[in-house]
Amino acid sequence: MQKKGMKTFTLVLFLVVLGVLGYYIHLTNGAPGHEDVTPSSEKDILLQYDMVADYPKTVRETVKLHCRYLKYTYNTGLTKECSEDDVFVLNQKMRQLFDDELLDLNTPEKQLEALKKDILLYQSNKQKFVSYTLAEPSQIEYNTEGDTEYAKMTVNVAMTMDGASFAMDEEYILRKNQEGQWKILGWMVVGQDKQNVEEEEK
Repeated sequence: MQKKGMKTFTLVLFLVVLGVLGYYIHLTNGAPGHEDVTPSSEKDILLQYDMVADYPKTVRETVKLHCRYLKYTYNTGLTKECSEDDVFVLNQKMRQLFDDELLDLNTPEKQLEALKKDILLYQSNKQKFVSYTLAEPSQIEYNTEGDTEYAKMTVNVAMTMDGASFAMDEEYILRKNQEGQWKILGWMVVGQDKQNVEEEEK
């Protein structure tokens, strides 16, 4: 009788725990805004980013968003994770961060074709964006020419290529448009980690 009573007690306890757990899950799923608790993937965030309502407010935020697009697109583009259609949308999103002068030099078709070639080159070289470090706000250089505001800032990009790691500095130039948005005029590599370069040359 004792064994039977113990089995019954265990079963009842199990059902109580199960019921409490089920009720908790029900409350959690039914809570307002619960659907927003689960974080979206970086891909979803970048593909769905609203450049009209949520355009970056500062120079640093604009460059940071561009770096996020570059890192994700180059690291995963033209794969099962990031299809050719996805790359098309990502390219369109990046273009919305560009100044009109830069857009005039690169048609959507021309830029998309160049992007695809670069992605394939990265893949063949086993090259990856690892991280990027943005200059602090105090390190951003501003100047005004006439009524137009410009800004210059540096980003340190850490990468790997065929197992070897290296870092490089990229300089961004931005211009503020009539809507008060900072737009990218261009960017270029201005320096590379000397120690890693020497190690690669050996």
